[in-house]
This record gives sequence, structure tokens and C-alpha cells, in this order.
Amino acid sequence: MATPRLAFVGPAHGASPWLLAAMARVGRFDALCDDHAERDAGRFHARWTFDDVENMLAEAEPDGVVVSASLADRSRIIRQCLSAGAGVLVLGPPGTVRDCTRVATLAKLAARPVLCAPASRFSPATLLAKRLVESGRLGRPISMLIQSTRRGGVREGEDPDAPVPVDQVFEAVDLVHHLVGPLTRSTAVGHLDGVLFATCLTVDGVPVSIACHSSGSVESVGLEYDVRASDGSALRVDRDGRLRCGTGSRIDGSHEPRLATMDPVTELGYEGLLAAFSRCLQSTSGGVVGRVAEMTKQAESILRDASRQPRGLSSRRPSAVLGAGQPV
Repeated sequence: MATPRLAFVGPAHGASPWLLAAMARVGRFDALCDDHAERDAGRFHARWTFDDVENMLAEAEPDGVVVSASLADRSRIIRQCLSAGAGVLVLGPPGTVRDCTRVATLAKLAARPVLCAPASRFSPATLLAKRLVESGRLGRPISMLIQSTRRGGVREGEDPDAPVPVDQVFEAVDLVHHLVGPLTRSTAVGHLDGVLFATCLTVDGVPVSIACHSSGSVESVGLEYDVRASDGSALRVDRDGRLRCGTGSRIDGSHEPRLATMDPVTELGYEGLLAAFSRCLQSTSGGVVGRVAEMTKQAESILRDASRQPRGLSSRRPSAVLGAGQPV
């Protein structure tokens, strides 16, 4: 497969324009499927537009489909794509934990891949951070702090009691999983204005703090994180994609994109994500890529714990109950 034929399913106006730009850069953007596809076709330069998934799969015959539908519709659309012989990319969980099992079974039977991953995992800064952690240049991680901020928007198909979207929590869990390991316990509190705070513990005993804001200002939008190591060194990535790793005057690694000339498609990880999806499409084996069910379960546990809290700023101190939360 030289150049994969790609299709996008979901509201294009709610997706990142850099995601759609990466689709056209890595593959051939053949089809856009949405209720308002005609309106968005000229803007995103898709070859064909559809308002029905079945018709799109039958007529466009894409090799891969990027699904950006609401959480309630994802599992159904993914099953439709797999039945038609198309691989699937989704930037969050494929649905609930139960949906993960069904999707994994169908993907194996169809011999097509399902990749569930946020773009941030493939940003140059995060790829370098992972190499620094795995090589031991950082030292043994002893703590991690993640701050994620997104703009407010329509959340169709989302749990109305959840303070933030599940995709935002899944992105944070995915980042923890790939840098310091999977989680075993977590506790979370939610706030009325779309804020979630969670404290977690990894299987290796590394404490992790997560702060998610779903209605931030333009200036605050982005993802940043800080990893501290036992030797006193630290690794920090800010929301502009700058990375610095070291201690004192010692610099073990750095990444400094120039904001005036940077390519957002690359720096935000969308090009790397679509390139990884393209490689998956060329594989002869099918199934869900990675430990998606485990990370979905962890994200659900955090949101479930936060939804049980009062719809206001809780007086409960997350740091006081670390290790006393629900097993995930």
C-alpha cells in the first residue's frame, strides 16, 4: 500500500484542522462523512462528501477511517468500518470498557488494525521524553504532574455528569502509561466549571497528579507535564512543545521549536500519529493496538470518581487520599 486512502467520520468543525491537514499529508484524503459534510468539504479539500457511513464505506472504499464521532456512536461506527475492511484511528477510547472487548474481537476477525491514541504521544517533545526515560538519562521517575487545558465546546454523547471529556482524561492516562507506567489506583474530584483533579499511583509506586480544564482560554490551551527523578533531575515539557531535561547546569536533552516557523502538524504530533496509523494499515495482522482496554478502564475510573463529588469545588484534599481511591 503506497498511499493509503483515508476518510474522516464526524463533525469536521469540531476536529483539529491540523489532524485533517495531516491526513492529506500522510495519505489521500478521499472522503468526509458528516451531517454538514458539504459545508466543510471546500475548507478541508476532501474528494467526496457523504452523510451516511455505510454509503461512504461502500463507495469510497477507504483503507483507513479516522473516527471523531461522539463516544456513544464510536463503537458502532468502528464496527461498521471493520466489517467493510477498513482500519480505524480514534484519538480517544473506542467506547466503554465493554466496547473495547467487542472491538478487539472484531478487529482480529477482520484482520484490520484499530489504533486508539492521542496525537500528543507522537509529538517530537514526547517522543524525546520517552527516549530519555527509557535510556536512563533522566533517572528513576519518582513523581509526575500533568496539566491539560482545552477550549469549551459542544459535548454531544458525553456523560453530562462528567466535568471534562473522556478523551481529555484518556490523553493524560496515555501519557502516564507511556512515560512512567500503568496506573493501579486513583482518586479524583470534579468542579462545576469543567475542572478535574486526580491523584494516581502507578504500578511502580510513582505518584501522579493530573489537572484537566475543559473550558480554558485560548492562551492557556495545551498540554504540559513535569517528571521528577530520584537523582534530582527533572524533565519538563511546556504547552509550546519546549522540552528541557537535566539538573542544574547539566542538560541531558532539549527540544526548542521556533514558534515563528514551527509546523503545528508536526509539533502537535498529528503527522506522527497519521504516520503510525499508515504503518498499522500496512500490517497483515489485525486487532486493537496497545493496552487500550486497560487505559480506558483507568480513564473511566477517574471520571466515575469525579462524577460522585458535589457539583462545586470539593473540600476533600486529593493528596490526603492517595492510595485510598478505587482500584483501576
